[in-house]
Amino acid sequence: MSLNVENIWGAIQKKDAQAFENFYKEHYKLFFLTACGYLKDARLAQEVVNDVFIKIWQEAETLSIQTSLKSYVYRSVVNRCLNELDKIKRDRQRMSELAHRPEPYIEPREMEDDELKVRLYRAIDELPEQCRKVFMMSRFDGLKQQEIADLLGISIKTVKNHITHALKLLHKVLRDWQSLPLWIGVIKFFFRR
Repeated sequence: MSLNVENIWGAIQKKDAQAFENFYKEHYKLFFLTACGYLKDARLAQEVVNDVFIKIWQEAETLSIQTSLKSYVYRSVVNRCLNELDKIKRDRQRMSELAHRPEPYIEPREMEDDELKVRLYRAIDELPEQCRKVFMMSRFDGLKQQEIADLLGISIKTVKNHITHALKLLHKVLRDWQSLPLWIGVIKFFFRR
């Protein structure tokens, strides 16, 4: 490195913001035009150059530059441009593959089942808190009514009332549903006594 450039790099390594800013302003246009030449995109070129400068500023204290600072930044910008071009190429290939991949066929029945599940879980979420807690302990945790009563410190009659209330509300959700076979499975699960 020349003495002047060595002084600038030494100042930057000591976190001299003014030296860094002067170097940036003096050389930015060269690096920007270089990046534009590779990327053909001014916004991306600006982003690349700024990222290189930010990295140099952040790592200045530990960075060892064997060539001139200008050459180092130039090489860093070119390398970042090449990496961006590779990334763009990979992204395009991935998009092309996705565009040519056939859409997975989803059975209308599966869509109905999923929609019904969503409706049911939404209805369960809308139950009053204690009612929902009792219902989930009964139907999802598999606890007996007496166990629920003991755990929550309520009477078994209250547990039964909560379950009955929950089942009535969920029955309304299922009443107009068209998917009879799933309906039967849901009824067996949720409405068992």
